[in-house]
Amino acid sequence: MRARWHLAIPAGAVLCLLAPILLTDRTFATDWGNHLWLVYMQGLDIKALGEPSIYLQSTLGAFYPYYAFYGGTFYAVSGLVADVFDAEVAVLLAYAGAIAANYLGWTWIARQAGVRGWRSQLPGLIAVTAPLAVSNLYGRGGIPEVVGTSMLPLVAAAGISLVREPRLRLRDAAAFVVGLVFLTGSHALSMVWGAFFLAILALVLVACYWPFVKARAMRLLGLAWLGVLAICINAWMLGPLILLHSRTVENEPDPLGQQAYTSASNLFRILRDAPDPYSFVKADINAALPVLALLWVLVAGAVFWRLLGPRRRGLAIGLTVALAALVLLILDWSLITDLPEFLQYIQFPYRLLTYADFCVVGMVTLALAAIERRGSSAGSTAAIASLAAIALFNLAISIQQNFQVRSWLNGRDEATASSVQPPPSWYAIVQFGDGSAPVVQPTLSQPLTVPVEEGIRDSYKVEYPPGPAGTAQTNIDTGNYLADVSGAEPVGRSEAGQMVVRLPASPKRPRTVVVSAEDGPAVVVSRWISLLALVVALMGVIATIVVRRVRSR
Repeated sequence: MRARWHLAIPAGAVLCLLAPILLTDRTFATDWGNHLWLVYMQGLDIKALGEPSIYLQSTLGAFYPYYAFYGGTFYAVSGLVADVFDAEVAVLLAYAGAIAANYLGWTWIARQAGVRGWRSQLPGLIAVTAPLAVSNLYGRGGIPEVVGTSMLPLVAAAGISLVREPRLRLRDAAAFVVGLVFLTGSHALSMVWGAFFLAILALVLVACYWPFVKARAMRLLGLAWLGVLAICINAWMLGPLILLHSRTVENEPDPLGQQAYTSASNLFRILRDAPDPYSFVKADINAALPVLALLWVLVAGAVFWRLLGPRRRGLAIGLTVALAALVLLILDWSLITDLPEFLQYIQFPYRLLTYADFCVVGMVTLALAAIERRGSSAGSTAAIASLAAIALFNLAISIQQNFQVRSWLNGRDEATASSVQPPPSWYAIVQFGDGSAPVVQPTLSQPLTVPVEEGIRDSYKVEYPPGPAGTAQTNIDTGNYLADVSGAEPVGRSEAGQMVVRLPASPKRPRTVVVSAEDGPAVVVSRWISLLALVVALMGVIATIVVRRVRSR
């Protein structure tokens, strides 16, 4: 009965945060409806082709390699669910899994730190109700970003367990690999910053626990191999992303924008009532730190500091330094442009709050562990009660925050009304079009249009009218490295990144052009790596189960 009561806490928190999806037909921020449509479209890809595609075939263009550069694995998994059920169920399950991973990942870390009972639930509850974490759900509607960033605590918890536990457990390895697959396969910007942030925290842990880590060197090697396995599972999308991203129209970090969300007055605001500084941003963003939790940990940390051992004190100092550095970057966003280029892919300074929140919750966890060591006392009870009150207040205000989010479409049916036309909320340009070929002006007035409205295919046949030789604009949203053209010669691109081809002269007969998916080395090799990695992962699971049963006998 006691265990069931503990399970009711995360289940209740997840249901509360899912309430806007379960109880309404709204679509929330513009991006929410857009991502719902992209999930729906990948579901159609799987239905038509029998496998996930890296292309988005729509009125935005033909062979637009959207899924190769943005959230390929997330859309593949959610698209499979959309094919079996529908896109709404896919998004619901994605959110439920993401919130649970964030919550339970922190609970797992807290238990490994020595926090027991219902108190171990408090870090997770504070994490999932942090202002930006809640904003990402509906106010920003960043479905892939929610999934990617929610994996950080799960990957950290599983990685720590794999190193510190007396024996390797399949559960830990599976959680680490699955978490890392979704961290690196859902949102490119979160993949870069998330992996970097976890690497920094790992170095801090190694420095604080060096004698223990040194004795577990082989475990670290095993952890590294599991990381390689996770990356290889995502190779089908990471291969094109790494090898071909420099050829796209948007191949450099975006200029930093929307800085006013992270002014000092907003960053340290307790109530989530900050005025919207931008009328043109179609989102409801609350970019504040979990201020009450931060104040609590500063007071509790000072009171119970002596109960932390020297290693945990070092870890607390490391988290504090990381938090201070992140807050500095958020407030003085121009400093981000001085970071290495791979860390400049952040777009909005408030995205750094994800990692600042992680530091705050980590500090809360260490303070709870110190209180646990002290045992029962009036001071400990007061500290725990105040933190529980903060967590419940955050949950209540998060529910209010979610239900105040504006809906930018009339309903979810409007988001998935067309299998070709994006929803009315769509605003993104073709950022993954070709940016490497020379810009060529077409000499033929009639464009060569791939008939994507006929349905999703690997190959399309186009009949171009008779006439003289010349160059024609197409609606192909990539270069010849990701789209194969026969019957015409790719010679360049438009300013927007759509292919321009040269057609031969044909005075009397129509010219037949066939446009197909290009199975170049970057695509084919990457797919084979992913397939082999999945086979290795499956064989590893089967072998572990068999060995366990043999030993038990």
